[in-house]
Amino acid sequence: MRKLLVIASLALFAVISCCKQPASEVTIKADPVIAGALAQVSADSIETYINDLVAFHTRHNLSTQTDPERGIGAAVNYLVDKCEYWAENASPDRPMPVVEVIRYDAGGPGSRLGREVNLPCVMVTLPGTIGSGEIILMAHIDTRVADNNDSTSFAPGANDDASGMACLLETARIVSQIPLEQTIKCLFVSGEEHGLLGSQAVAKIAKEEGWPILAVINNDMISNAVSSETNLETIDMVRVFSDSPRGEDSDARQWARYIKECAATYVPGHEVKLMYRNDRYRRGGDHTSFTNEGFVAVRMSEYYENYDRTHQLVREENGIAYGDVISGLSVPYLVKNIRVNMAAAMSLASAPAKPEGARIANANDLSNYTVLSWRAVADPGAHYEVLYRETDQPVWKVYGSYEYDPSAQLQTAKFPLSKDNYFYAVRSVSEGGHPSLPSVCR
Repeated sequence: MRKLLVIASLALFAVISCCKQPASEVTIKADPVIAGALAQVSADSIETYINDLVAFHTRHNLSTQTDPERGIGAAVNYLVDKCEYWAENASPDRPMPVVEVIRYDAGGPGSRLGREVNLPCVMVTLPGTIGSGEIILMAHIDTRVADNNDSTSFAPGANDDASGMACLLETARIVSQIPLEQTIKCLFVSGEEHGLLGSQAVAKIAKEEGWPILAVINNDMISNAVSSETNLETIDMVRVFSDSPRGEDSDARQWARYIKECAATYVPGHEVKLMYRNDRYRRGGDHTSFTNEGFVAVRMSEYYENYDRTHQLVREENGIAYGDVISGLSVPYLVKNIRVNMAAAMSLASAPAKPEGARIANANDLSNYTVLSWRAVADPGAHYEVLYRETDQPVWKVYGSYEYDPSAQLQTAKFPLSKDNYFYAVRSVSEGGHPSLPSVCR
């Protein structure tokens, strides 16, 4: 017999049916461990990372890999050294992090690279304590100026994409001290500026090797606050792009909504704008490589872009400063965006598995009641939340919470809302209040 919250009897059904339409916004219960981790995000550390990365002069994909002070090779060595130090000094209460370099061949005739080259990516794995799922935070290493094959000019890439790398470095530093159930990976890819080459190579490996990826956030340009030309400014909004190639309610859209929900709980006042397209107009990013391989992936990007800085030679003309240098960044804005990344990744890394097989069980009934069913997750401590939203609304509301019924593999809920008027989903929630991604009821 289920407890009071579970719809399993006529008597309880009568009580539930008296409730016309609950309207509780979806919220995530704040976890003091996650809140404490976010408080450790350091503006000083972030500035140090970006200054160090800019000092390599260029991180162009065709730049030197042997000079200890310049080029993409020096930048990769820097990332490895930083992350190996944190791995070696990780908390003894968690599995030891692993730092590895993944290399791939790129370039040659017909490509955007003028010659063949073997390029490196860096991956830091922060293993989970009990689960096999993986959340990937991603950013790209490489930079360029307007000339696609200019591998020697100063191309600092402070925002594009040292800002994203700063997010991953700070995550690796902090999470290396915190045990989480699921794995978080920080993936630094090369080849982005010449056709998403590194992310394509790693996504292909992930597909072939069956990596249990739950979700990916690609962080690409997350620290500029002021738009070029129009001079609009904000440090209180960030865009999350999510594709939905197979229908409105893709898993990527659910992940974007989850990130928005985490931001509302852990970074109040910082609004995640849900962008219902794969990326900016006629442009793309490394998350697309993972989407194309069937993984759940989104892109986080600043709300306003400054085209006087992106891919520009560093100079001043007619009183306008050009070039992607650190003075063009807002570190307070970057701190907020890093906290959103960490909150979403750590929350999902602490959640039970997503319920599978969620569906509208009475889809063919002419009834103003809706019955949902889903398969139980292998976590007896979890409970379930039924979510709903009107068909023209972007975010979920919570209809009710339902306890696990150990006597039934197929969990069910019946309630007096029409299946014609709403979309529905179910998610599992841990004892600590960490929700899984929603499973949309079809």
